[in-house]
Amino acid sequence: MNRLRSTNWPLIGLAAGMIVLALAGVALLVVYFALARQPAANEPWTNPLAGVKTEAVAPDLASLTLAGEADDRVIRAALDAGEIETAYATLANSMLMPDNLRSGGWLLLARQFQEQDPARAAVAYQAALDLASLGPSIGDMGRADLSLQAARGFAALKKAKIARLALAQAENIARYSVTLLPAQRRALLGQVAETYQALGDAAAARGIRERLNAYAAGPGIAVNAGAQALPTLRGGVVLPETVVSALASRQNAAADMAARWLSVSGSGRDTLAKALGQALLAEDAARDAFYQTADKLSLADRLALLHDKLAWLAVKYRVAQRGFGVSLVPEWEAQAAEIATALSSTYTELINGYGQLLDTLDATEAVHARVELLRQGVLWTRLGLFPDANAEKVLSEQLAEASRQLWTRQGNAGLTVIGQDVDGQRFYLLSGSEPGPAQQ
Repeated sequence: MNRLRSTNWPLIGLAAGMIVLALAGVALLVVYFALARQPAANEPWTNPLAGVKTEAVAPDLASLTLAGEADDRVIRAALDAGEIETAYATLANSMLMPDNLRSGGWLLLARQFQEQDPARAAVAYQAALDLASLGPSIGDMGRADLSLQAARGFAALKKAKIARLALAQAENIARYSVTLLPAQRRALLGQVAETYQALGDAAAARGIRERLNAYAAGPGIAVNAGAQALPTLRGGVVLPETVVSALASRQNAAADMAARWLSVSGSGRDTLAKALGQALLAEDAARDAFYQTADKLSLADRLALLHDKLAWLAVKYRVAQRGFGVSLVPEWEAQAAEIATALSSTYTELINGYGQLLDTLDATEAVHARVELLRQGVLWTRLGLFPDANAEKVLSEQLAEASRQLWTRQGNAGLTVIGQDVDGQRFYLLSGSEPGPAQQ
């Protein structure tokens, strides 16, 4: 019997080893699938313009912008046609859309991407959240609504930390804005509490409901929202006949391409693209001669010219990156880096020009206008329109300081703009108190 037990031990040990290995394999599979389902940490921030997929842009629809159609109309037409990449490219490259239409466009695209492309949905919600805190022309009610929608969107994408940041911003706006009425505060706080509840934070929701009357009263002071200051500082320019004529020729060539693109193929499309490219080159030459006259203008009129120049350079930059879905001006494609540098220097010149005019205002007007200007500058960098990697840091530091000055001037009331890093990403948020070192 003893000898029998001795000869069976190797078999028993082998069986036990196989069981252990099988259990270990199951455990590894469980860990693998658990990790695979976790969102990646420290995802790099991507500016919206970098997310354009040029190969998927429909040239016939995209060229409507060059034909003179407003960007918001092109976006709607692209979405109606199921051309989401064309809508994205148009929105991301748009220089002229007002903040309310731009933010609504990003929310609309975020919902379009929600199921099929969560990463790009997150980029779109990020742009909407940036507009909520930085868009100079958006009122506080609009900022709070954008923040709430971004919070719900990030929550649906399983980005709980960012969702809570957006929700905290909505709460801060409702409690500390100096322009909202008590009824508006109460309505917003009710939505914030509901969203906290949906996120599973019953304590935060209960805390808001228990203090609703006190929070709805606001900070105790009221300030008129007032009109934007920057548009009142710049003058105007009249485009010379050479530019007007070249612009009309380009719009006609673009309209022709948009109308005929689907009915031709091969060499026919090449002919349409070449004709539009030649029109763009002719307009560029006419505009360049016009922009050379900037030194002869007053500072206010020069600012108007710089706005026009920026809009044109944005068109050139999009063409250089084949952002209309087809090669239009091969020469510009080889000069994309130079065009980006020209864009950056023009943005810098514009911001510095406004800065000179701010010095002519009285102290109260100047601090409001400076916050407006720096908000716009940081927003341009966040949207990818101002392609200078170093500009955001400089402008954001100046914005934080100007925002604190405005907060102090209002008797330590209102909202300040702070920067906060979460999972390797930078966020700009509205706070109801002076930020501490950890929030800079």
